[in-house]
Amino acid sequence: MIRPAVYLAILFCLGACATSQPPAEPPPDVRFGAPVAVAPRDVRSYGADPCAGPLTASDWESLGLTRSGSVKTLMTGERLCDRGGPNRERDVSFIVIPARDVLVDTYRTRQFALFRPTTVGGLPATVEQSSEDSISCTITVGTAQDQGFVVDQNEYGQGQPDDPCGRAQQVAERIVAALPPLPGK
Repeated sequence: MIRPAVYLAILFCLGACATSQPPAEPPPDVRFGAPVAVAPRDVRSYGADPCAGPLTASDWESLGLTRSGSVKTLMTGERLCDRGGPNRERDVSFIVIPARDVLVDTYRTRQFALFRPTTVGGLPATVEQSSEDSISCTITVGTAQDQGFVVDQNEYGQGQPDDPCGRAQQVAERIVAALPPLPGK
């Protein structure tokens, strides 16, 4: 007769020694409600220099922004590309997050008063603002598990802001359309 302690030790060893594939996605409670991209795209190659792509200088110009941008490094180590509009009436930052799930971070922290889940180019995203009449809008896009990007749009024009979320959405849509599929997907 096997003693209960020996039986538990055998079960523990079998469980610890068993080889299994990791789950395709973490349990929902680990994602804080953030959806997973079903048609993932790869933004990682632009992490070192977000100004080098995926959009061309002409693409940025057609969006009403400067052809060239300036690369900056955040305290977290991620890099961004800042671009301005005519007469500095607007600017946009394209922030590449190549090695963590920025969409999960966004769902977990919900930094802004207005938080709206959405999709951008078929990818899960959020739109955030501090208030309805804010001159800024932040769109976070989960391109694949453990990677994504953020578009932060600011409107400084005279009077009422010129729809920063609409402009941010246009920029994010163009970026998604230019991203290659995730290898192996």
